[in-house]
Amino acid sequence: MNIDLTRNYFELFGFAENYAIDQEQLAEKYRIFQAELHPDRFANASEQERRISVQTTAFVNEAYATLKSDLKRAHYLLRLSNIEFNADTETSSDAEFLMQTMELHEQVEKASHTEQPFQSLQELSLQLKQNQQDLINQFEKEFNAHDLISAKDTALKLQFYERLTNQVRKQQEKLEEELL
Repeated sequence: MNIDLTRNYFELFGFAENYAIDQEQLAEKYRIFQAELHPDRFANASEQERRISVQTTAFVNEAYATLKSDLKRAHYLLRLSNIEFNADTETSSDAEFLMQTMELHEQVEKASHTEQPFQSLQELSLQLKQNQQDLINQFEKEFNAHDLISAKDTALKLQFYERLTNQVRKQQEKLEEELL
């Protein structure tokens, strides 16, 4: 299989550069790539062919991980639209949003110390998922309207929710480990 490593991730998987993509179709195309690029297929190939196979597999894996993730896909679309930012250092300038996320962070910390920590964390997880979905919908609307500055701010907000969701998951895992 000959894959052009200069194509963007959407082109690679045969999608238009839109935020909304069919996740089942993405997974199916990824499985096809994996079957064609599996290292066993190149066991008897030349060193150069094996190296190209490894590079191609890495490219396909990165493309898949990016398109599969709501946050990474948002960041990638912004980069393709020449909206540069450093997701590790930039933050939303929305003061009300920042206060809300600080409160949610405190709720996550307190949830595991309640009488029913599993229930508290589960309720918080559901709330975070709904807030994330609202931001995903907002990003898609802004991106489709070519309001890229607002879309960038929404992507930065979405990043906060991904961190909070990961924090809740870690708290849940920690509680589960303590029960064992």
